[in-house]
Amino acid sequence: MDARGVLQIVLYVVLIALSGTAIWALVVVIGTARSTRRLVDMLDYKLPGLIDHANGTLDSVDAEMARVDDIVAQLEEVSDKVTSTTRAASDIVNAPAAAVAGLGDGLRRFFSVLTGRRL
Repeated sequence: MDARGVLQIVLYVVLIALSGTAIWALVVVIGTARSTRRLVDMLDYKLPGLIDHANGTLDSVDAEMARVDDIVAQLEEVSDKVTSTTRAASDIVNAPAAAVAGLGDGLRRFFSVLTGRRL
């Protein structure tokens, strides 16, 4: 057997190995394509229902957010009313005290004038 015969045998072995690898790769690609097709079919079947469900959920969340917004607005109104009521009550309570303080100051000045001393 000469070198050319050995090279032909090596070449045939390499070609057989490459052919086996190509067949294996083709089988893997076909399996992947089938799996992808099943996934697409499943998504085609389930996705419209999921989208409808998601739309319904978003509508519900939007309605709840509107309710929360209304509640917050009502709380702000109540807070404003409580603040103004507290301010009015404070003014009402402090008015007699201020009047008494003013009266006390006036009496002090009156007696200081009567006695002729500065108090």
